[in-house]
Amino acid sequence: MTSVREIRPTPYQAQVLSVPEDHFIFLGGGRGGGKSMAVQFLILRHCDQYKALAKILVTRRRLKSLLQMSEELRAMLRSAYGPAVTYNQNDNIFRLPNGATIQLTHVESSSALSDVAQGMSFTLIAVDEAGEGPAMEVIDQLGLSLRASGVPLRIILAGNPGGANHSALAERYVTAREPWVPFDFGGNTWVYAPSTVDDNPHLPEAYRKNFEVLRHTDPAIYRAMRLGDWSALVGDFFQGIWNAERMVVDHHDVPLDCFASLKLSIDWGSAAPCATVLVGQLAYAVRLPDDRVMPRGAWVVFDEHAEVDPRNLARGTGRTPGQIAPSLHAMAARNGVRARGVIDSAAEARQMGRAEASIADLFREAGVRVSPARKGARVPRFEHLKQLMVNGEFYVASRCRIWLATVPSLPRDSRIPDDCDSGANDHMLDATSYGIAGESTGRVKQRGFLPEPQMPREERIVWV
Repeated sequence: MTSVREIRPTPYQAQVLSVPEDHFIFLGGGRGGGKSMAVQFLILRHCDQYKALAKILVTRRRLKSLLQMSEELRAMLRSAYGPAVTYNQNDNIFRLPNGATIQLTHVESSSALSDVAQGMSFTLIAVDEAGEGPAMEVIDQLGLSLRASGVPLRIILAGNPGGANHSALAERYVTAREPWVPFDFGGNTWVYAPSTVDDNPHLPEAYRKNFEVLRHTDPAIYRAMRLGDWSALVGDFFQGIWNAERMVVDHHDVPLDCFASLKLSIDWGSAAPCATVLVGQLAYAVRLPDDRVMPRGAWVVFDEHAEVDPRNLARGTGRTPGQIAPSLHAMAARNGVRARGVIDSAAEARQMGRAEASIADLFREAGVRVSPARKGARVPRFEHLKQLMVNGEFYVASRCRIWLATVPSLPRDSRIPDDCDSGANDHMLDATSYGIAGESTGRVKQRGFLPEPQMPREERIVWV
């Protein structure tokens, strides 16, 4: 007779199980906290309660880690239901004797997950390693596959700090969210359920000691992975350079009359975010209340306006320059300046001939006086910005929420080590670099872009 191994949830996992079933959950925290096992407990309970109505989808990005999870899940299901549990290795589907099904899939690409979910119906969807991928818009689309009657529908996301979705996950589910307190997002009720390695008593002491090396070699990674601190992780593009404690200031502590210049800088995007920063250079040194000194000539990202989908920081709103302009005028007005500055020089292009208005023309028609930026190559612009950070001549106001959520966590381009990954959300970084680089030519004068009116034929004078 085979013995059945008893598996009990840890106190953290028991608290996860106590969250109401109609609440979506984000299991976000450090490594080793027991998040993946908590997902498996939720799956097991869902199958036990709803039997044949339970249709579950589980995703991980990497095939190897998915296979490991399938082995763990198989052991748990066999412990609960015995050998009657079947597993189709070709389709990666568990079938339980009570009629419940669990489908597993890895998502190396966004299209792979879309193919799996297309036309399918699920009652519970669990995305493990959510920080690594797929893209947030693909994860959002999974919600369209939640459809059933008589069963509470739920999405569970689990992930550590870092990865391509770090900024979006932190902005949605972590920043300003109280752990274990329900909040509304995207029309659903969510709960942020963080954990650390201290919440998992099953791990050996040697595993905990492994983190101590990171305390000395990489304190940011230590705080992120050991303590589950989502604000500690900085992308490797600014690794060792960005220091929030030194560079982030309160805009109330910097008087407007201390700026030698204060101008808008726009990185245009429609499908991608349109990022605008109000950036300026100090005419005088400023001593802050905490005795930090901002030197004369330092650059300050003083305010921002980001045209982003609130559910996805990597997606734009699709609004036109005329629709965006009032927000830029309002931002300039609250800082005592006019809506003038620079824009990505690519926004000056006319796609359909000389009489066609460019994006920059449309901004100027709406009263936002912009000139093309001294764009040049990306790498020199970013290197100059890094040098300003190293020299203590660069600061960001704490109200620039989107800037702080995206720029410090930008990854490095694996092909060009001196550049950041252009596929990441680098729009605020581009806008900042345009403002520092300045105008490429003299200020553009506003003029009409329609042909000059002509006199009627009968009123023309012909000289012979």
